[in-house]
Amino acid sequence: MLQHTRWAPDEAFNVADDDGAVPWEVVVIGAGQSGLAVSATLVRAGVRHLVLEAETVGCAWRRRWDSFQTNTPNATTALPGYVYTGNDPEGFATGEEVVALLGRYAGEQALPVIEQCPVRRVTRDADGYRIETRKGPLRARAVVVATGEYRRPQLPRVPFVPCPGLSVLHSGDYRHAGQLPEGGVLVVGGGQSGAQIAQDLRAAGRSVYWSIASRAMNLRRLRGRDSLDWWIQSGLIHRHVSQHPAVLAGVPGALRSARNAEFPLVSGKGEQGKGSSISLLSMHRQGVVLLGRLQALQGQVARFNDVRPQVRDAIAATRVEYQRLHAVADAHFAGAVEARTDDARYLPEEVYLDWEPEHARDVLDLEAEGIRSVLLATGFAPDWSWLELDNVFDTRGYPLGEYGVSPQQGLFFVGLYNLQRVSSSYLCNGGRDAEALLPHIQSHLANHPAGHAWRVTTREPST
Repeated sequence: MLQHTRWAPDEAFNVADDDGAVPWEVVVIGAGQSGLAVSATLVRAGVRHLVLEAETVGCAWRRRWDSFQTNTPNATTALPGYVYTGNDPEGFATGEEVVALLGRYAGEQALPVIEQCPVRRVTRDADGYRIETRKGPLRARAVVVATGEYRRPQLPRVPFVPCPGLSVLHSGDYRHAGQLPEGGVLVVGGGQSGAQIAQDLRAAGRSVYWSIASRAMNLRRLRGRDSLDWWIQSGLIHRHVSQHPAVLAGVPGALRSARNAEFPLVSGKGEQGKGSSISLLSMHRQGVVLLGRLQALQGQVARFNDVRPQVRDAIAATRVEYQRLHAVADAHFAGAVEARTDDARYLPEEVYLDWEPEHARDVLDLEAEGIRSVLLATGFAPDWSWLELDNVFDTRGYPLGEYGVSPQQGLFFVGLYNLQRVSSSYLCNGGRDAEALLPHIQSHLANHPAGHAWRVTTREPST
């Protein structure tokens, strides 16, 4: 338990033992950056609440590999009542540094967090919700789910039947190259984790084969600033998904597309705590074998798409990203007092070189190549099995409702990727999503006072 908890856990659960007791106004489940931002917002609004954390504050950040760094610079880290004031604004925090930051924040803000309190079930009762935890039951008039989406490791969505002698490890369990048997490593997954882990393994002297995806590569720095500064200045990182041009134009499926849009690969492994752009060409030159999307892995044989079209797509998208941020910088310097700069320290060669691998390997005999390990950077899926409530998720398992406001009265979600903004699950969100939820939470509390039974929504799942 955190020593700064405003309401002592014993008091919370002793009160909960009496079924006639007035329930808590809100229970927030999850004490990562999103759950803490909601808590800080509720504290300022005078809402009586608790935050339940299954492990410790910010613990998800501890489950990263040893060389992990955030892909957003320290200066952009923001929470309600907190902005970065340290001496390394252009640095990139490690997982342990993020955990320490969130722990200090919870203490300084005196947030009512109860650690080591996993939630086992959430069900409805007459006043709202009954939350069953390892420490005992609680009742609440509203529940905010802030557990995030990265709960269950996902396997590749293709035939994947490796032979028994092949070591298979998911990125959620990877810490360093020494965990894996000697020999080459096939990294499957073209996102941020796959890129950084491929670099980490190559730096450790491993032969690395990387199955990539069609993703743009962002520029780490542009015109003297970190690229995220330009994203923030242009308003794109915090633009609400409802304001996406295709959504405003009423294009069918545009909202789902906006929520599924992948952020460009933004930060590779830099030196001395700094970030760097991810360059496919640079990784190729360093000896990383680039492969297309995995189509199947059966026994010791892996099959892939032709990587060359994917490289071409990535280069084209990187150039579009460069031109867009360049235009934002031009507009800024046109009206700025400061001198313009053309800093290109981290400019990926893909911006100005046409290139693709000479050979595209579509089949790998893992044994012949000396590959003894497969590292799966294939993402995670949410686990909301403890939410024993009907009509909360659509057929794809995504929460129903409007931007975190569930059709089930008094149920809210926060911290999901692109839920409200590109920044919804990022450290730079600054509590924007929490602030947007606050009036909905307050309205629910005002319209559903304790002791008054309220209607259960029976909306059918959306397709």
